[in-house]
Amino acid sequence: LHFWLKWLATLWATTAANSALNSWAENKWLWGSDATYWDLEREIAVITGGAQGIGAHVVKRLVSHGVTCAVLDIAPMSDYFTKDELEYVRHYHCNLTSWDDIHRAAEAIRSDLGPPSILVNNAGIGNAYTILNIPPEHLRRLVEINLLSHWGTVKEFLPAMLARKKGHIVSVASLASFVSLAGAVDYSCTKAALISFHEGLAQELKHRYKCPQIKTSIIHPGWTKSAITAHPAIRAGLESVGAKLLETDDVAKAIVEQIIAARSAQIILGPRAAPKFRALPAWLQEIIRDSQAHVVAGNGTTA
Repeated sequence: LHFWLKWLATLWATTAANSALNSWAENKWLWGSDATYWDLEREIAVITGGAQGIGAHVVKRLVSHGVTCAVLDIAPMSDYFTKDELEYVRHYHCNLTSWDDIHRAAEAIRSDLGPPSILVNNAGIGNAYTILNIPPEHLRRLVEINLLSHWGTVKEFLPAMLARKKGHIVSVASLASFVSLAGAVDYSCTKAALISFHEGLAQELKHRYKCPQIKTSIIHPGWTKSAITAHPAIRAGLESVGAKLLETDDVAKAIVEQIIAARSAQIILGPRAAPKFRALPAWLQEIIRDSQAHVVAGNGTTA
């Protein structure tokens, strides 16, 4: 019994130390959280794809903290919001595949509201095509929205954050960052690329701009109730493997809690071992991929 108690105590201490070191590293070697970091009623947040789905829930939760939100979206605002909440929300029609459009919207935000200190790159679409079948224009649009728009928005809003040494940039990725899916290779590629974008941004903030005070977070939700999972090409496959879907607001809650905490993080919503997938033996990785091979079927574009 003494041996097992000692072993459990060692395991607990090792796990706790590892967790603390991970958090320290994710926060660019800064300890603790500054309770005065945010003056929430004076903060401006930009949320891409904030008119519907996860983005709309993020907006609603930020507004509940008094944050003014600028939504970049081609879709109109959903009827999810109350009249009082909409007092804190500005909608800017923006085609995220166009950097000119992003710049125009950013100029309008700066003129109307001031420089944003929070950026949530949430917008994303999905395709249900094989590599051979995907129309080139569908591939380009997905890459531009899911990945390249992050460059466009960060180029627009990071300079003001650097000037004030204050801000939080959130990248919404996916568990598909770690496991490629047959029929959605393009989607998996963009989500995997967001890990590199997130890590590279943190490195540049520390070593190029000498500004570790700016927070950077990336979130990896599992399958979530959304327009993507509602698409017939996805829904039937999810049902066939008995997948349990996350609630949209649960994802938004995790994002907003991390922003309010003024801490950088990598957040996994699903199997917590997902980031370790690539460290598994090749045969086990392939078994896991094989188990998901029929989730995405048919052809089409989701949003």
